[in-house]
Amino acid sequence: MKKTVLHTTILLAFVLPMLSFAFVGDKNKKLGDDKKRKREDTTQTINTSAIAYDDVDSLLMFPSHDLYGTWDTASCHPDLFEQQFVGDSATIYLTDDWNCGFTMPYKGILTSEFGWRHRRPHYGTDISLHTGDTVVAAFDGKVRIARFMGGYGNVVIIRHNNGLETVYAHLSKILVQPEEAVVSGMQIGLGGNTGHSYGSHLHFEVRYLGKAIDTEDLVDYQKNELKNNSFVIYKSDFGAKYDLRSIHAHQVGTKSHAAPALTYKTPAGKVVIVKNGDTLDRIAKRNHTTIAAICKKNGISQKKVLRLGQKLKV
Repeated sequence: MKKTVLHTTILLAFVLPMLSFAFVGDKNKKLGDDKKRKREDTTQTINTSAIAYDDVDSLLMFPSHDLYGTWDTASCHPDLFEQQFVGDSATIYLTDDWNCGFTMPYKGILTSEFGWRHRRPHYGTDISLHTGDTVVAAFDGKVRIARFMGGYGNVVIIRHNNGLETVYAHLSKILVQPEEAVVSGMQIGLGGNTGHSYGSHLHFEVRYLGKAIDTEDLVDYQKNELKNNSFVIYKSDFGAKYDLRSIHAHQVGTKSHAAPALTYKTPAGKVVIVKNGDTLDRIAKRNHTTIAAICKKNGISQKKVLRLGQKLKV
């Protein structure tokens, strides 16, 4: 009996201090600490610069994170162009065997192109559709934004592994969530007329580091396919043809007797006017096409001598 009491006394001597420590720990923990910690962990911009480049999962989590460095879920178009565009040009591989394919977001008639419209810059391509028609992702990627945003209305913005971002605006319904991985051709929303829109249509944009690119430089809307599997972006193009506000400001300050535009669009496609020093090779590179394609469109030989002022379809 005495041995049993002795053993019990020794056991309590060890256990009671441990229980006391546990209760003190619980008392020091304030009510709501878990909720507070959860709120503090929620951020809208994720800095991926600390993620190891050999971490395969990080590539899947943040498409093209080595180019952008952040995953911004607040801004439609964070302007990283001047900061991240290194060199005079960048080659974007649109499709390949290991990256992704391409699907037309919606096959419809173009109702408005990239350029100035009603005294306002229009940075996308409008495609006619009916409210409720299916809209799909152009390339593989990850949804960065999926919500209502001002003039865009219901909008989905997807970042792709090739560095591009695509925008799908005026949707009647959004069918994907932020952070969701998508593949080319996957349904992401239903066409509509939300935001600053007059009639049901899809406003489709392609952007690089926040800057808009004319989608018709990449997509053949008559064939509903890409013009090429890769696309070269020249830094000078953003000032010369894509930055609509800057171009407009320059034109306003230009005298009325200035030379006419050397590139314009017709119902049959884009046309360039040959200027001094132009060759087929230079025209092809400037318009992201090939000499063979220009010759075929114009019915000329590759040895053709160009005339100053000559018009060529590109």
